[in-house]
Amino acid sequence: MEYTQLEIEVSPIDPYRDWLCFSLAEAGFDMFEDTASGVKAYIQTERMDADRVGLLMDECRKLGANLKVVESRIPWQNWNADWEANFQPEWIAGKVRVRAEFHEPDPTAEMEIIIQPRMAFGTGHHPTTSLVMETLLGVNLNDRSVIDMGCGTAILAIQAAKRGAQEILAIDNDPNSVDNSIDNAQRNACSELISVVLGDATALPGNTCDVFIANINRNIILTDIATYRACINPGGMLITSGYYEQDLPMIKQAASALNLHYRSHLTRNDWCCAVFQLT
Repeated sequence: MEYTQLEIEVSPIDPYRDWLCFSLAEAGFDMFEDTASGVKAYIQTERMDADRVGLLMDECRKLGANLKVVESRIPWQNWNADWEANFQPEWIAGKVRVRAEFHEPDPTAEMEIIIQPRMAFGTGHHPTTSLVMETLLGVNLNDRSVIDMGCGTAILAIQAAKRGAQEILAIDNDPNSVDNSIDNAQRNACSELISVVLGDATALPGNTCDVFIANINRNIILTDIATYRACINPGGMLITSGYYEQDLPMIKQAASALNLHYRSHLTRNDWCCAVFQLT
C-alpha cells in the first residue's frame, strides 16, 4: 500500500497549521506530524483527491497564510520505519506513558501503554488523542462497557481496559488500523477484553455501552451522533473529540436534541474534547 505525503511549510504557523490539520482530516488524511515549519500530512494514495486538496490550499492562502507544499509518495515500509525512528514516548497528565516496544519501561508511570503505530492514527501525540486520554482518567470505567469508534491504534480501548472496563468494542474503517489494533491489544495483554471490528457507524446497531468514545472529526460526529446515541445505556456518556473548540456549539446542539447533556470539555491548541451524558 502506498501513502501520499504532503510536507507543508506554513507561515504564520498559528493558527494555520491547526486549520490545515482539521481541513485535511475532513478530506481523508489520517496522520499528521508537526514540523518546525508546518506539518506533514499522510493519506492513502488511492483516497487522495488532488482537486479538493488544491481548493483547501487556496482557501488557506485566502485566509492569510503563506504556503509551500511538497507532495511525495511513500511505500508503507518506509513510512513505518520513519515513524519508528522518530516516535518518542508521550506522557498523558503525568500519569500514563505511551511508548513503543523498543523503548525501555519507566517504573514511575502509573500506567504504560505499548503502541506500534504502523499506519494508524493514535499514539497520544496529537492533542485530540491526549485530550480523550486525559478525560478518561477522570471517568470510572470499572466493570463498564466501552465502544471506541474510529479506534486507530486502539490506544483508547487499551487505556479503558487497563482502567477496569470489561467489555470493549473497537471499530475502524481502515483494515490497517484493525490489524494494528488487534496487535496492540495483544501487546498490552488486553485481547480478551477488546473486540476489534472493521467498519463504520453501520456496524453499531445491536451493540450497547456505558461509555461511547468518538475521536473522529466534526462532520462524521454530526452525521452519526444519532447512531452513537442509540448505543448508549441510560446514564451512560459520550466522549467526543477530533474537532476545534469553535465547533463545540454545533456538537452541543446536536447532542442536546438527542437528550445527551453537556457536562464538560477540555481544550489544547484549540482542539476540543467534550463529554455528554444520557439522562
